[in-house]
Amino acid sequence: MKKQAMFIIFMILMTGAFATTIYIPEDYATIQAGIDESEDGDEIIVSPGTYVENINFNGKAVILGSLFYTTQDTSYISQTIIDGNQNDSVVTFESGEDSTSVLTGFTITNGLANSGGGIYCRENSSPSLVNVTITGNSADDRGGGISCEDSSSPILENVTVTDNSAQWDGGGIYCYSSSPILENVTITDNSAEWDGGGILCDSSSPSLENVTITDNSAEWDGGGILCDSSSPILENVTITGNSAADGGGISCEYYSSPILENVTITGNLAAGDGGGISCSYSSPILVNVTITENSAQWDGGGISCENYSSPILENVTITENSAQWDGGGILYEASSSPILENVTITGNSAQRDGGGIYCSSSSPILENVTITGNSAAGDGGGIYCSSSSPILENVTITGNSAAGDGGGIYCFYSSPILENVTITDNSAGLYYYGGGIYCFYNSSPILVNVTITNNSADYGGGIYCYYNSSPILVNCILWNNSPQEIEFFYVLDPNTITIAYSDIDGGEEGIVTNNNGTVNWLEGNIDEDPMFVDAEAGDYHLLIDSPCIDAGVAYFEYEGEVLVDLSEDEYFGIAPDMGAYEGGVVETDEFEIENVESKISNYPNPFNPETNIVFDISFDSNVLIEIYNIKGQKVTTLVNGSFEAGSHKVTWNATDHSSGIYLLRFNTADTSEMKKLILLK
Repeated sequence: MKKQAMFIIFMILMTGAFATTIYIPEDYATIQAGIDESEDGDEIIVSPGTYVENINFNGKAVILGSLFYTTQDTSYISQTIIDGNQNDSVVTFESGEDSTSVLTGFTITNGLANSGGGIYCRENSSPSLVNVTITGNSADDRGGGISCEDSSSPILENVTVTDNSAQWDGGGIYCYSSSPILENVTITDNSAEWDGGGILCDSSSPSLENVTITDNSAEWDGGGILCDSSSPILENVTITGNSAADGGGISCEYYSSPILENVTITGNLAAGDGGGISCSYSSPILVNVTITENSAQWDGGGISCENYSSPILENVTITENSAQWDGGGILYEASSSPILENVTITGNSAQRDGGGIYCSSSSPILENVTITGNSAAGDGGGIYCSSSSPILENVTITGNSAAGDGGGIYCFYSSPILENVTITDNSAGLYYYGGGIYCFYNSSPILVNVTITNNSADYGGGIYCYYNSSPILVNCILWNNSPQEIEFFYVLDPNTITIAYSDIDGGEEGIVTNNNGTVNWLEGNIDEDPMFVDAEAGDYHLLIDSPCIDAGVAYFEYEGEVLVDLSEDEYFGIAPDMGAYEGGVVETDEFEIENVESKISNYPNPFNPETNIVFDISFDSNVLIEIYNIKGQKVTTLVNGSFEAGSHKVTWNATDHSSGIYLLRFNTADTSEMKKLILLK
């Protein structure tokens, strides 16, 4: 929406050759008198000064501007003031005005109304507000600066909304069933006694581009933004220094699905949960987002997700956030199942559990995630899992610490699945257990192609098992953990560990069972130096002469469950390697190995109601394409059949489905991939 409002003004000028220009106070003493006498297409030019009045556009398609409009001199904005004298809204649009009703070049101040102290838009009114400052207004109910209600979607360009207040909601801007467009807008130092210090969105989907939301406050939720059954779109937005009880930066409630792209959320504070973002029954989408230096007095310094919240994070950095209780970086609980892809979680801290991530009754999916340098004063320096079964693929967990148990991962009644994961240089506290992984009370993680090395604890440097825990390891490396690779607690219900095709420092004899459990030492295990490329520098790839190369297994089934099933193009050599990385690959001018993957994309996205799904496959293969809703329930099977090598396209018509986030699962003989689809009706 680049320069849309100025384009509108230009078009009015071009088409209004016979329009009248009215001058205030030369032609009329008051602005309202000029509006009343104007016709559609007229211009009303206001000289510098303070005009104590409350104006109503009354449906007029006119341009009301200060001398800024004719000169583009921004100093006229502060010199030309409309003062509401605390008598009502300063400016009202309530007669179905559209974007050809333009307010430009003013300071709007001292309004006091039940709704919309500065500017009130209602009854399908959507004017253009260009180069306007809205400051020092208040509302007894909602929308201290601006209130947009009942399908009113004004355009705001180069607008500053500052130092406004609401007794209830939306200190800066309040939106109800409205979708305003904000471009180059600053929302700062506004306050709400209840929710939404900067912006409150109720059943609304505003669009924000190049917007700064800073130093706003709410006594309850959403210091910067509160979303209630709303799905705003934020692009190139900075949310900083805001505060609230929950959701210092953003609070998402009751089935809200905002989309954040190229957004920075920093330095926000929650007296309760979610210093940066708080989610309840909501599933926001975050792409290229930085969440840093936020804090929560309770849980979720960076992000707090509760009550079936399933956000999707892609290319996100979560760093230097803190929580006084649990989840320094991220907290997930109450059946929240987010998806994290290409995410970095680093330098976060919790005064209780889960320095990087805290999961309670939740099962997030992590792919290509780095969790590093986080700390917990309690348990789970990197990840804390309670009654949770997260899935980790291509994840690095390194340099985290817990003052209690589980420097890398803490599992309580949890069974995470780890594939191609590196767990290194983590530590548990003095007299505590499980430097790499701590398994407690019926925890049965499954580890496939995992490297666990250089972790430390007083007991069980690599893995510690306590109270009927039963981890399974296939194609793994445990090496140089201190004081031992694996240890069982000496009393209570016995533990079991199952190991196959893995390299264990000290072999079976090096596992300390304390006579309280069983080691299922299956085929393919070795006890040899894995020969990492440079362990001191943190490079745990394998040298070409490593005994772990080609020493793993491509298919492994245990007690009726298939744990490993790799096709030949998913590894190099005659068999998979042990550990998290495939090693021993040499590339020269004469010989180069390329792992060709199938590719899939869709357009448009977001879409309504159809999207085209394009996929390329490098060889003939069976293709399965399924659509799932955010709860993991299958919606439809689009494709299930054989296709020739090449490019193909199918179309999904979602006419019969509601707006929201859907997941596309794409499977061929050589790949499995997931895409996010956004249906906006």
